[in-house]
Amino acid sequence: MIALLCAWSWPAASQAHDEAERLYDLIEQHDAKAFDLLLALAKDDDPQALAVLGFIYEHGVSVPRNAGQAIHYYAQACAQGGNYGCRNAAYFYEYGIGVAQDVGQARWYAQQTNTDGIDDLDELESLSRRIYDRKARAETDIGMRVRLIDFARSILSGLYDSEKAAMFRIGFGKRETLRLARVWAQDGDPVLNFMVGSFYNFGYSYVDNKNSEAFKWFSRAAAAGEPRSQNLLGLTYAEGLWGIQADPQLALQWYERAAQQGDQDALVNLGRIFYLGEIVPVDYERAISLFKQAAAKDSPRAARFLSWMYYNGQSVKTDCRKALQYRQIRRGERQDESSDATFWTTCKGDSYRRKNADQTLPVVTLQHKSTFSGGNDGGLACEPHFIASTNKLGEIANLRITVELRNDRGAATQRILAFSPFGLNTMDEDMNGREYNSFTSSTLVQMQTKEFCDFGPNYKILAATAAIHGHNVDLLAEGILKQ
Repeated sequence: MIALLCAWSWPAASQAHDEAERLYDLIEQHDAKAFDLLLALAKDDDPQALAVLGFIYEHGVSVPRNAGQAIHYYAQACAQGGNYGCRNAAYFYEYGIGVAQDVGQARWYAQQTNTDGIDDLDELESLSRRIYDRKARAETDIGMRVRLIDFARSILSGLYDSEKAAMFRIGFGKRETLRLARVWAQDGDPVLNFMVGSFYNFGYSYVDNKNSEAFKWFSRAAAAGEPRSQNLLGLTYAEGLWGIQADPQLALQWYERAAQQGDQDALVNLGRIFYLGEIVPVDYERAISLFKQAAAKDSPRAARFLSWMYYNGQSVKTDCRKALQYRQIRRGERQDESSDATFWTTCKGDSYRRKNADQTLPVVTLQHKSTFSGGNDGGLACEPHFIASTNKLGEIANLRITVELRNDRGAATQRILAFSPFGLNTMDEDMNGREYNSFTSSTLVQMQTKEFCDFGPNYKILAATAAIHGHNVDLLAEGILKQ
């Protein structure tokens, strides 16, 4: 949105904007030197520095709150082309915040706003009124804070550059909105802490380490009981995102806490853990209970799992009708039993074949497919990719294979490979409907160091167990595991 402003060229505006924001971040941490540097920028009539100083005095960031000083700096920023501070200064007079109410003075400052790049001036006035009405109410009602920040977010996430330009001139661009949300979040509101984390996620800040900043605020919100943040922490620890080392048990704990509050995504994510059986042993009954709770909240992801489970008869009897219904819900299709004859026929055929399958054990094959370099925003050295496959129809769940990896220097390490259920049907698609070999399952081994990234074919199988046709089997003792 800054690209729309005429006062500066884009590179100069961006650099100045970043410097003022960088200094603000330091001032928030009570860095006196940073405050002096910001004052020096302001003395050079840098409009962003002046606007930031106005914000600092308006909200008492490491200085006492002072409406007069805030207006002084906002007015100076406004005088540098009308891109910054005009509506901020007008706000104090419009609502009598810290000064006597003066509608004429408020109108004068508002009229100094640069309107270049704004298609609809009525829209500018409407947005300004809606923003500042909410802000004035938030002065005495802290419950309005979330509503104001959420309203600003809804406009900033829109598609129109004109609206975004208007929001910037009002003093509620992305960085300004983040700054205000961050100040208010310091009081401990869990929803505001979640919103701050989201703003970092969606690029509201100049910082490079957006993910780690987001994680910090999400952690605060989660600790205060905010369920969306708890679910995000579960996801982060489950998958090892944002440079955070994977911790399956922490993932489980955070998902549990969010699911207990009825968070739709957490219900599905927790159910997924019990369904896949990679972190804990498979528990289909717990999984389907969680998926049904999420489906009652209209979760298409839950419908995907429920379709799969009714198709395969996992903890329930195979029910092709329900499987198709949930499949159509997931896809947003009109429910019609006759609309997918192939699915209907294959479901019935697979159910029959499972009931009448030869009870001899299958042959399971383990293959090291490839090794991916890096991963997790640089937090991993590599991820060896293993695939397990079966030669016949019949559920294989809870497959655990202990391997010894040996590098060319003779050093060795052991890893346990955990695989999700496979061999269940002949659909040759995954739960998302994408083409996939139904008789295979894959897993990635996260390596924090490069020491064992190049083990090649030099790995040894030490142990292998699985539940096959619902019975626990030692694959090595039965001689049914091939490498």
